Amino acid sequence: MKTLEILGANRFETYTKTRKGCRAVIVQEGKILLTHELNSGWWLMPGGGQEEGETPEDCVVREVEEETGYLVRPVRRFLFMCEYYEEYCYSGYFFVCEVIGMGKMKLTEAEKRRGVQPEWIPLQDAIELFSKHESYADVSEEKRGSYQREFLALKEYLNLAPESTERRIYERFPGVSCAYRDAAGRETLEYDGVADRENGIPVDGDTAFPACSISKFITALAVMRMEEQGLLRIDEPVNRYLSLWKLLAADGTKSDATIRSLLSHTAGIFDGEDSFYGLRRSDSAVSLLDVLEGRTAYNKRRAISEQKPGTEFEYSDAGYCVLQLMIQEIMHSSFEEAVGKLVFEPLRLKKTFFASLQNLELREKSRTLVAGYDSEGSRIPGSYPQIPDLAASGLWSTPYELMAIAEEFIEAVNGRNSFLGSESAREMIKPTENFSWVGLGLFRRGDDTCVSQGWGENGQCMLKMNVVTGEVSVVMTNKDPGVDQTESGVEQLAAI
Repeated sequence: MKTLEILGANRFETYTKTRKGCRAVIVQEGKILLTHELNSGWWLMPGGGQEEGETPEDCVVREVEEETGYLVRPVRRFLFMCEYYEEYCYSGYFFVCEVIGMGKMKLTEAEKRRGVQPEWIPLQDAIELFSKHESYADVSEEKRGSYQREFLALKEYLNLAPESTERRIYERFPGVSCAYRDAAGRETLEYDGVADRENGIPVDGDTAFPACSISKFITALAVMRMEEQGLLRIDEPVNRYLSLWKLLAADGTKSDATIRSLLSHTAGIFDGEDSFYGLRRSDSAVSLLDVLEGRTAYNKRRAISEQKPGTEFEYSDAGYCVLQLMIQEIMHSSFEEAVGKLVFEPLRLKKTFFASLQNLELREKSRTLVAGYDSEGSRIPGSYPQIPDLAASGLWSTPYELMAIAEEFIEAVNGRNSFLGSESAREMIKPTENFSWVGLGLFRRGDDTCVSQGWGENGQCMLKMNVVTGEVSVVMTNKDPGVDQTESGVEQLAAI
């Protein structure tokens, strides 16, 4: 059963009042039963508040009879929704119900004054009616929110059909979690499935997923923050900031590849074949220098600037390992500690971290980490792979916290926050010379949209943001689907 959370723009930081309820989707011969308030023009699905001692099923049966006069049988509980407005949290279940007879309407005096009556209308007409929820934003936030709730519920009802494209996408993964922000700043969270299939742990809003190569976006943010603090210059050769190890050119001399070229995958560094996956937590630790030197099966090729920087695009995890070493040397700390101070702490993120073995061991005790599943659906030994290349693919987070990072970045692009200067943010989305689709730690989709995505043996994900409209979408899963984001459907879920 999917869970949706609607985070109203007017919500308080914490809610102090709650109300539980249930609503019914009742469809016969292509028509849906709604309540129509004649005096206000409002339409809603029948339902209402849950009384003390009442089960959700009892509640929906009672409410439908009182509001419409129909007796119904709950067939399926298919959706749980929480809505947050001001100090309130409204939560409720949505049921597919079937009519089994006629009872007696019992309207309250307030409902009688509003002219409440039941009406059957074509299902598509109802979807069209509720889809216009945004048009009420300047008239009534209550009506806008109510219509958005009904629209999302009907959309999920349609997804119950076996031929539903979205349902088929969700069923490819043990667990899926999504976060969306619209152009008006309203946020919606969706999650479904299991974080741990063997132990029956469901995905919820606190579940952390592997962000895989979205790590590179965070690494780029950290680098730009360091430049603003005067710790480095991105157009200087990276070797200027390295002492333990040097990046060499193909002829054995020191490379002049800049930090910028590493961030944009144009430093001429090639990863080893079949590298950067398959390391288990029980395996012997592989050091960052081992990875850079190509001394182990985890990366079988030494990181060398084999092409003249700036002349060729080559997506490179090894290139980000060079950046990882640089950050550690400049900050005189571990990579995860450095990025925590540069990014996570200023943004007050609690569930986002880089998965060093120590961090994984600490976090797994909370049972909030998803277990990873391979392309055959088998659980990965140890549940979570070991990731030495943290800067390239070691990030874990929730869709909500990744969305929060994206929102701060969009604000920075538009010069509206203090976390990152607008000049730095705009450098990250500026087209790379000769490779117009490449930014710094990001990829461009046209002039306004940027994408960061990841794909590993324990999950696939995507972050998409429009830096003009402010729209953001984040999709995270806990299985390698064996195909890219377009074929797996992750990109379809991430549409904005």
